[in-house]
Amino acid sequence: MTLNGDFTVVNKATEKVVCDAGPIIHLDELDSVHLLSDFREILVGPLVRAEIAGFRPFALDKIDQFTNSPVVAPSQDPVLLSLCKVFALYAGEMEAVLLMKQFPASILLTDDAAARVVAERIGFRVH
Repeated sequence: MTLNGDFTVVNKATEKVVCDAGPIIHLDELDSVHLLSDFREILVGPLVRAEIAGFRPFALDKIDQFTNSPVVAPSQDPVLLSLCKVFALYAGEMEAVLLMKQFPASILLTDDAAARVVAERIGFRVH
């Protein structure tokens, strides 16, 4: 267990995480993808998975080795999609935010400031 930013206890072993490509790519660059194994499940959409495969194809194998990482297609939400477009989110970040709508108890891992703003405005947990 660890403390999050507001000093509440987070039990990562029970947490699902929705992830965009950036954190996975950067962790792989640091040879640290194994750090995601603390989480119960890493949810990624097909666009995010394709983006990771384009930049760091072996990162996907590492994630699959360390944790459950199903590919989940997001459902469409016109209002949320419009908000994502207003903030000019790229396709992968948009997909991750839409997945958060399906799994609102999850944590969004993103390295994109605009995706963080959109997610926080909706009330999602972001790290």
